[in-house]
Amino acid sequence: MHSQIQDVLLLILLPLVGGLAGYLMALRRHGANLRSTSAAMEPTFAERATPAQLHPVTAAIKAKSRLLPNPALPHVADLLLVDDSAVARAKLRRLFEPAGYEVHLACDGIEALALLDKGRYGMMITDLEMPNMDGVTLINTCLDRPQTARMPILAISGHEGLRAKFNECRNIAGVHRKPWVDDILLSHVATLVSTRRARVAEMA
Repeated sequence: MHSQIQDVLLLILLPLVGGLAGYLMALRRHGANLRSTSAAMEPTFAERATPAQLHPVTAAIKAKSRLLPNPALPHVADLLLVDDSAVARAKLRRLFEPAGYEVHLACDGIEALALLDKGRYGMMITDLEMPNMDGVTLINTCLDRPQTARMPILAISGHEGLRAKFNECRNIAGVHRKPWVDDILLSHVATLVSTRRARVAEMA
């Protein structure tokens, strides 16, 4: 009698146990599929580390520099002065030309880069807030280009958060607040230009 009862219980329980095992295995497979799908949808490290979108002109310059050789450009002037204010450009010209510097002027970063594509400059002085391409983008673009990476750069700005603006620029020689002090700016430029000329002479 007991053996018959055991046989009946086994006949009842075995299908139940088998069904439960199959159900558990199906749950496990479903969980694994969800994890693999989630991993596939999650951005990769390279995607998360993608830098901010470049200014179109900067991106075009970088692409061009990878494709074309960088021949030595002729020296065209001592100073490249960049400011969107015509008054500021005129003041800078009146400050530096009587001191013996040959200067070229640009009204924004795009025009400055066009001039830098045609020739070398002893150094560049640029405003930080300009239309089309601001001074921070111009500076960082110059530092990324082999032909301008060693060119000394000074920034001028009337922005109240001057320290924050300075922190946005990499490896520049300094920032002068507008309105600048003529004697201090002249002295700073003279030091940078003479140091630059000495280094170029050593490399020649």
